[in-house]
Amino acid sequence: MVSARTGTTHTTARTTVEPMSEILHLWAVAPAAIGTCCLAADRARVRPPEVVAAAVMLLAMVDAAAFGVVAPVYWTALLLAAALGLAIWRRPRQRRAPRVPALMTLHTTLGMVVMAGLQLAMSGHATASDHAHGLSPAPLLAAAAIGYGVLSVTAMRRMPARLDRAQIGAMAVSVGLMAVAMV
Repeated sequence: MVSARTGTTHTTARTTVEPMSEILHLWAVAPAAIGTCCLAADRARVRPPEVVAAAVMLLAMVDAAAFGVVAPVYWTALLLAAALGLAIWRRPRQRRAPRVPALMTLHTTLGMVVMAGLQLAMSGHATASDHAHGLSPAPLLAAAAIGYGVLSVTAMRRMPARLDRAQIGAMAVSVGLMAVAMV
């Protein structure tokens, strides 16, 4: 639309896209919360590191979607550090006593990495600098979200426990909703 007074062009598409993105981001919090509850409720295999990782992801999503207290770049750094910490923590323990399936650790760790990228991209921090260089993170993050979805389906088929399958499925839905919200 062109302003008659100034002759400048104004677009209204941004105002209709942002609320839809925010709604999808808020909707992504629900499956993440369900997945965290499934993980915490699994008394057969208590997994404090995975519960902490899921809680950090959930806090980052809630803060980014509703409050904005912590800058997304700090949440991204925390999610990446937690993913690395979880991978390092679980690797030697899985060889000695494989109580937690390696596939579950891989799924949680990759979920944190993908979620960190989505957090940063949805905040606009990644897109502003990348657009200046002619790059957009959206295709890479969309491919990562699709790959995570394929891994999730594979993992769900291999997990014998219903809570494990529910947790994996919930996290996949959450990542998928955030990926759609990014686009």
